[in-house]
Amino acid sequence: MSNTLGYSTLAITGFTGLISNRFNQHVVIDQLAALKDLCCSEKAVKLSNGGDYVVKYPLIADQGEIAVAIKVFKPQSWWKDKYDHKNKSKAERSFHAARFLQDNGINTPVPIAWLERWDGTRLMESYYLCIFEPGTSFRDALSDIYYNQRNNAPLIDLLHIVAPAIRAMHDAGFMHGDMGNQNILLPRSETGAWLQPQFIDLNRAKYSSEPLTIKQRAFDLARIALPGAYLKIFKTIYNNHQDFPADFESLEQKARKRFWGHRRSVKWRHPIRHWKNKKRAASKPVYPPIQDIWLWDEKSAQPMIVPSRQEKHAYRKWRYLFSMVWQGVCAAPGIYRRYQQLLTQSYTTPIEMKGRIGIALHPHPDYTETELQLLEQLGNPPVLIRFCHHETATEWNRTIALVKQLRSKGLEVMLAVLQDRQALLQPDSWKQFLTLIIESLGDQVAHIEITHASNRLKWGIWSSDEYRQLMVPALELQQRFPHIRLVGPACIDFEYLPVIAALDTHPKTQPLAALSHLLYVDRRGAPEATQGRQFSTLEKSALLKALAQWSDRCSDKVIVSEVNWPVKHAGIWSPIGCPYETPKWRRDEPGENDDDYANYMLRYYLITLCSGHIEQVFWWRLSAHGYGLVDDRNNFMPRTAFYALAQLLRLIGTARFVRKLDTESNVYALEFDAEERKIIVAWRSDNNTSVIPASINYEKIIDRDGKELTAASISGAPIYLLGESTAMR
Repeated sequence: MSNTLGYSTLAITGFTGLISNRFNQHVVIDQLAALKDLCCSEKAVKLSNGGDYVVKYPLIADQGEIAVAIKVFKPQSWWKDKYDHKNKSKAERSFHAARFLQDNGINTPVPIAWLERWDGTRLMESYYLCIFEPGTSFRDALSDIYYNQRNNAPLIDLLHIVAPAIRAMHDAGFMHGDMGNQNILLPRSETGAWLQPQFIDLNRAKYSSEPLTIKQRAFDLARIALPGAYLKIFKTIYNNHQDFPADFESLEQKARKRFWGHRRSVKWRHPIRHWKNKKRAASKPVYPPIQDIWLWDEKSAQPMIVPSRQEKHAYRKWRYLFSMVWQGVCAAPGIYRRYQQLLTQSYTTPIEMKGRIGIALHPHPDYTETELQLLEQLGNPPVLIRFCHHETATEWNRTIALVKQLRSKGLEVMLAVLQDRQALLQPDSWKQFLTLIIESLGDQVAHIEITHASNRLKWGIWSSDEYRQLMVPALELQQRFPHIRLVGPACIDFEYLPVIAALDTHPKTQPLAALSHLLYVDRRGAPEATQGRQFSTLEKSALLKALAQWSDRCSDKVIVSEVNWPVKHAGIWSPIGCPYETPKWRRDEPGENDDDYANYMLRYYLITLCSGHIEQVFWWRLSAHGYGLVDDRNNFMPRTAFYALAQLLRLIGTARFVRKLDTESNVYALEFDAEERKIIVAWRSDNNTSVIPASINYEKIIDRDGKELTAASISGAPIYLLGESTAMR
């Protein structure tokens, strides 16, 4: 109700206060006169604990029974009473703050009354009443997401609701003063959707007709409790989706450090209170520890970065890092000798291309029929299928059925088994998950990759000891089913120290059937671009092969089980734009256009496989809006890359790589023997173009997408130079 209806002085002997005219009725006044007893009656439901607490009570009014929330303020020390007697009590401050919010269109439960009883300068009773609003606190909503949903989407939705509401409150000139997560109430609609937040517990508020200063905003926001990465998103949304100036960030961080440092010191400042609270604490904390918060993002098919860099350092296991570096130092000489030798052997060994180019599918019923049709258009290459521990048994069994369907069609299948943080916190669940997969499919698949990107904290693994913990049940199952071929450790990017550390945890008696790795290109450039001074995709592949040859914990076969390029303008569906497009991403528009994506993909396949260093490469994935060959948000529209891959597979998918021709710098020319003719695939690794060398004899030119050309130059888009057909000789 609007407070334009007015308020009246409360007429109860011995009490002072104000009451809404709507409730200024004899039946209500009579109840308020006995409020102390009502709060202790059977009808009163206690909603919070502590010295100051809240009860819900069914107040009888002329218009019927109305649920109200009554904030009961505890007796104070004499010096606090003396201050409140000269100024305003908590109850009165809460009441007037609520009126201010309502006058300015900011949501708060409708104030009904405040009343209190004084004995001289001592406050004996103090109450604030408002309409009871059912809902969930921001704190409890976050707790449910962290513990139960473990999903990024509902958290981002919450931030988009809460942050603008706080901004509107601050712009109205209202500083809450105690804006913890518990003091933001989130009502729901009948359909379960979140409604606009309501601000409660207002007795520390300060307000005026002017918007808050930067310092006041920083003071208020410092009390919001979120993991560091999401706090940054929250503050950007609050600032109308723009970056804050450096001075605000400095003020907010100082206020945050001061406030939370003060909170942590309570055990020293109030040891008895701390001991009592600890004794009656719930069986689990309100929020999990930072390292145990794991949130999945379905749009980009990956977990989200949760902690800030500072929080990562606080929880990082430094002993593991030092040990990893030492293992790398010890392994370096042996690996480097092999690397130098392998690099000189690049492109010198004939390679049978059949079965080396693979692609990942999305095992979801909305995708299956379409993806199987698309896969057939590609010639049914090998397939990678993921099993995710965070999913349900229904989804696991559905994926098992898909794998069996693929095998019935004669397709080669590799499995990737992905962990979450719960896999470590609930090891029995992880063991049952692995058992289901291996018992059901172990004899039907080529390889089973156990764990995923263990060198990325967002995937839930913080050390090689935790990696070992996840591998133990898989190795036990391998003893039961010795025919299964386990691969790993599936680390990601050009970070080979974690690979060495992870391999060191494996028993020599059970070496991995292959070293699998997620080998992306640094900074999303072309595959020939170098990281550091010398490491392009070729050198990274050779070094990975050298590592596999050096280790006695795996075979020397290397599988790249994941790679892609993010697509430009994909927004939060992009693996580098999720879960929120920052101002920087909006300015830079990261990702590749369709042409570059297609060119880079073909060149990556050809470099890694024809160099002889990589056995198989699986593209992640067939259908995905932000990074796939097919746009699943646009009616499964194939991108340029899909047709380019189909053409590559059609011409050289079953061919034999023979050699790399000698060419000028930045020009690649790879020769293949197909069944009926010689084929040369040529491209440039820079932005220039050049004529086809006179030394190359060809009869026909086919461009990247399958179109026959009468003339062409060599550019970033690979072309196919077809020699004379043997049938015509």
